[in-house]
Amino acid sequence: MYRHKILCTVFLAVTLLLLIRCANPVTPEGGKKDTSPPTVVACDPPNHTIRFSENSFTLQFDEFITLKNQATEVYFSPPLKTIPDFRLRGKSLVVKFDDTLVPGVTYSVNFGKAIADLTEGNPLSEFSYVFSTGDYIDSLSLRGNVVSAFNLQPQKDVFVGLYLNNNDTLHLDSLPLHVLPYYLSKTDENGIFRFSNLQNQPYKVFAIADQNGDLIFNQPSEKIAFSDSLVSPYFFAKPVVAPGVRDSIDSLKRSITPLSIKVTDSIRHTDSTRRADSISQNLKLYPPCSLFLYEETDSIQRLLKADFIKSGEILLLFRFPVKSLRVVPLSFDSTHPWCLKEYSLKKDSVTLWLTKPGSDTLKILLDADTTVMDTLTLELTKKTGTKKPQAPDKSESLSVAPAFKNSSFNQFRDDLQLVCSYPLIRWDFSGILLISDKDTIHPGIQLADTLHRRLILNHKWEEEKRYRILIPDSAFTAIQNKSHDTIRIEFSTKAEKDFGNLTLSLNFEKSEGSYIIQLWNENESAIAGEMYTQGTGKMTFSYLLPGKYKIKAIVDRNKNGKWDSGRYRQKMQPEKVFYYPKTIEIRSNWDDDETWDYSTEH
Repeated sequence: MYRHKILCTVFLAVTLLLLIRCANPVTPEGGKKDTSPPTVVACDPPNHTIRFSENSFTLQFDEFITLKNQATEVYFSPPLKTIPDFRLRGKSLVVKFDDTLVPGVTYSVNFGKAIADLTEGNPLSEFSYVFSTGDYIDSLSLRGNVVSAFNLQPQKDVFVGLYLNNNDTLHLDSLPLHVLPYYLSKTDENGIFRFSNLQNQPYKVFAIADQNGDLIFNQPSEKIAFSDSLVSPYFFAKPVVAPGVRDSIDSLKRSITPLSIKVTDSIRHTDSTRRADSISQNLKLYPPCSLFLYEETDSIQRLLKADFIKSGEILLLFRFPVKSLRVVPLSFDSTHPWCLKEYSLKKDSVTLWLTKPGSDTLKILLDADTTVMDTLTLELTKKTGTKKPQAPDKSESLSVAPAFKNSSFNQFRDDLQLVCSYPLIRWDFSGILLISDKDTIHPGIQLADTLHRRLILNHKWEEEKRYRILIPDSAFTAIQNKSHDTIRIEFSTKAEKDFGNLTLSLNFEKSEGSYIIQLWNENESAIAGEMYTQGTGKMTFSYLLPGKYKIKAIVDRNKNGKWDSGRYRQKMQPEKVFYYPKTIEIRSNWDDDETWDYSTEH
């Protein structure tokens, strides 16, 4: 009996411990991370409601959500005059608007990536709520893409607007400058945009990388794109492929048939449809709308930047190439030359080399191309972390370095140039030595520019050879009496077999004009060659380093030797560019022949 009581007591104690443990919830361990976005389980009124007369709608989700960046992600088409009110209530989102809705219009509310689940932040991408204040839902669609006009790269997060020709006071082409678009969309990661539920009317298409949030082209630095002609929407017979999938472009090849949606008086909510006509149309008649994004070039010459680089060096950066520049010192009276001007290759920047040490501050007046630019005051000292400026380093010495990089010299394409950090005022070439193995010579040296900053060293270079250049102490003296200690420069030459050659045969006969042909490395960070052509013939890029290259053609419309942007008010598109359809791989000791037959007219 006693033993039985002990067993009962132990049993009750164990049971009590188990109950206590179960009553204390703990965070579950392990399990897969939630990567699914929230799901819309109900809409009130239902999505695609007709004869909509409410001033709000509610979206119910399967989990708690959060709303992010609704000012930039959520947009109404057609737009509302006042910003709607967004409120979260449990697992629901209530959208309330104060505007009076226009009768007989299909409205679409695109939420972009604003809706996300509360715990993991997984966004519900591209969900749209559609309703109509009329008897049917407009059913036509339009798709396209936005790319950079300069390099054809897809442009994401660009707004694309459609405009109706329904304004009594403004011309259709002026609408993007003054009013909001009637329909609005936004490009995805691949630069693709989509419009749905459009009226059967022609539209003007305009894209803008908006900077101030007003969706109107009123900032000179805002990038834009536009279509030369009006576009008409069309009906897709099959559902739209999910956003972000490139195959959505392939789906444009499907046949289409015009369609409208209509209901009887006894039905309030419906997705039923009827065919407007039975004529099947091939989508080739409605290609995707491609837009080329660019930033307009300001026609007024401007000084973009004025900067103190180092002791005695000031950089002036201009919007356009400078034809003539007058610099007048205002902080001192100078009857002798006080600076030397060095123009960049494109002449859009000018370096002022101060010939004599001066004060810590320089005040100058700039006249560029007969236009008074500005009065500048420049601090000629390097700033430190303290408020007290650091005095100029008067002992800063002159340096001399080769123009090539990585100590490897391509003697087949270039002369050996040495670049001085300051313009020279005195030089003595007699003590400069060129050393290779046991051979030591005095090479021929000549000045390569009028500013005396570049030197060319003449020599019959041997392949796969190591060389040293020895410049003795104080062989050069630069402005402000800067000089140097002994300078040693080491480099090596390459063998001819280390390079490859590319011969390009062009046939642009059906697209006559002037072209700039550029050879770029694979990621287009450096240009390996540039030539000009009328569209036919051969050109050769010689002694190229092994690697992958792209070939780019620019239609040089005004024959000025460079790519030019567009002008919307003059209805001028940017100069067109196109690429050779494949990447070229240059191999060592190999000649590559390519034929580019581009027959599409521009």
